[in-house]
Amino acid sequence: MSPLPGPAPARRSGRRFSARCCLLLLLPVLLLPAAMAFAGSVSRESGGALSRLVQMVSEAGASEQQDFAWIALSEVIAAYEKVYLSSATEVPKEKKARDKLISWRHGTRIYISELRDLLARFAGSIELQTQTEGPPVIYIDGAPVVISGPEIGRANSLEKRIVDTYCALYDCGELFRSESRVPAAESLPGPGNWTLRNFGKASYTTPDGLIFNFSGISDRNEKQQVCEALAAELRSLVAGLREAMDAGYRIDWNSLEIQQLSGGRGHRVLFNDAGEYLRMALPALSQFAALSPGIVAWIKRRSIGGTPAEVEIFADRLRLEHGAVGPE
Repeated sequence: MSPLPGPAPARRSGRRFSARCCLLLLLPVLLLPAAMAFAGSVSRESGGALSRLVQMVSEAGASEQQDFAWIALSEVIAAYEKVYLSSATEVPKEKKARDKLISWRHGTRIYISELRDLLARFAGSIELQTQTEGPPVIYIDGAPVVISGPEIGRANSLEKRIVDTYCALYDCGELFRSESRVPAAESLPGPGNWTLRNFGKASYTTPDGLIFNFSGISDRNEKQQVCEALAAELRSLVAGLREAMDAGYRIDWNSLEIQQLSGGRGHRVLFNDAGEYLRMALPALSQFAALSPGIVAWIKRRSIGGTPAEVEIFADRLRLEHGAVGPE
């Protein structure tokens, strides 16, 4: 498909200037943390809204397409710059992790520079394209830019900022008119059950197949808290990986690795050799040197929606301390 012709300079001059001036006022508000900037806004599925918006804008005029592309590209640059700057304080203990981080920072710096060059020569042709799998794509003078940031777990925040910024400039009533209901959130499993076994041993089993084995049933309440805390983190990880897959990212299940970020800023879950990752808070799972093959298999089965999976976890060495779980 050939790129759509860009607008003539005379057509852009008046509206482009006014639209950009509005954006300079809007962006400081829209770059606040999501909980502050969007409190009270209408709830909707941002990823689906972005794809529908791209489809709608691709059928609109040249000014609308230019404004959308400028907004989206600016947000993608801001997302990469934020993570690039925060990664400067990271000093992984393992050499392999340090080498990965150095390589990622080098590649990211080059990518940010390329995106800034595209933004600087924005008078070229613009083409917007949705994908069956994965985020939408902008072609600027034939160069493709995927509308996605580096932190997969925050994709919805990036997409929502783009949608909200554009819809503050243009009427997007048509975009959401077809949404008659908001999809119901997936229900969380209830508490598990204790089972006494031979020789005084006990197991705590959750409804989604996590089996925690203990040598005894003493301190049952504390042990149950340990199990539920670890189960909650595993479910959050599954939800994040599902979102990454839905966005078209490749998951290498044998390469799942949890790294702790400095300054108590959470954890990075690397999920392929390209260095793509989720940023999450996983104080329990991060205490282990590596995820066991059984746990990885459980995560994979739950993530891809296959047959229910079960995994046994020998939990005697786990304990709850100051709200976090870790081995004794």
